[in-house]
Amino acid sequence: MNNTTDRPMVIQFYCDGEPFPGINGEPVAMSLWRSGVTTLGWNEVTGDPRGLYCAIGHCFECRMMIDGVRDQRACLYPVREGLEVFRQTVPTGLGEP
Repeated sequence: MNNTTDRPMVIQFYCDGEPFPGINGEPVAMSLWRSGVTTLGWNEVTGDPRGLYCAIGHCFECRMMIDGVRDQRACLYPVREGLEVFRQTVPTGLGEP
């Protein structure tokens, strides 16, 4: 028997202004990956694409601007209805207290 309360809640969030589906509470990076978005930003020195690498919050390769705050790790940040995320190129504040 399939109970509708066991189904994950599908929501809509935005990446660079475009709408994407996501499952409420899952990491932003996973929702984007499922939709075919694998480039989450670009290397500030080489311009190479950055994306999901470690998926546990250690490497900062998936950093994005989330909720207006730069350098958030998309592999850890939970997606929710209406969330706005933006891909970025230049990190700020990494390693600062």
